[in-house]
Amino acid sequence: MKTKRLVILLSIFALLILIVILSSTLFSLSKVELAFLEVPTNYTIKNSQDIIASGDFNYNRSIFLVNKDAHSAKIEAQFPNLKVVNIETKFPNKLVVQVVERQEFLALYQFDIDKYYVVDGDMKILRIVDNALAVSGIAQCMVTQDLQNYKVGDFIAYDKETTILSELASAFWRCGYSEKEMNALVKSVYVDNVNKELTISTYCKFRFTIKAPETKLAEKLFAGNNAVFGDKGVGEDFVGEILVYENSKEHKIYANAILNG
Repeated sequence: MKTKRLVILLSIFALLILIVILSSTLFSLSKVELAFLEVPTNYTIKNSQDIIASGDFNYNRSIFLVNKDAHSAKIEAQFPNLKVVNIETKFPNKLVVQVVERQEFLALYQFDIDKYYVVDGDMKILRIVDNALAVSGIAQCMVTQDLQNYKVGDFIAYDKETTILSELASAFWRCGYSEKEMNALVKSVYVDNVNKELTISTYCKFRFTIKAPETKLAEKLFAGNNAVFGDKGVGEDFVGEILVYENSKEHKIYANAILNG
């Protein structure tokens, strides 16, 4: 009985402390700062206040009650080219919004409306253009999904194609390529859902054909890349196909260089 009474008293005491903390002006939000985790190319310190203002932060409210996801969504809605990585709480009363610039990864092309939807690795639309010259230097990929109802700032819904393409962004990153470095190498990408292949055409004279790209894509891309640029690779002047596949019995990934002709 005494134990139960003690638990009740401790619970009431803890609740009172919580109320005091939440209502204390010491923990009321008074300052929000912006921090770029990478050196930006399209923004400067002059944009900081506009970016912070777009988050619609509730100043003088308890820092413990901040809905960080909601503020992140508001910032990204007004600044589609920014990604809020984290909102860090700095006690007692400050928040630091940590952001990076989204990088253009692919230009998704929809043939029937002749438009290009430039996306980052998260499949977020950064811009929409109807001029092929406007996407020169960005790897292009024809898609079957209907994109015409999407607008800048939207995330494209995942289907078989876009799931693989999103994984491809991560795979290139794991292989040491930034988006810019990837686009310096890759001319176009094609997802063949019928034959379950991913074809990556390069500005060199070779292409990667990756079998079953829905599994172990990073490992397969690494194997293909190593078959070209590794110590025993064929070199970037190779003319032909790098066929990458997994032997299901051996559970081993192979990358074979096949000459054209």
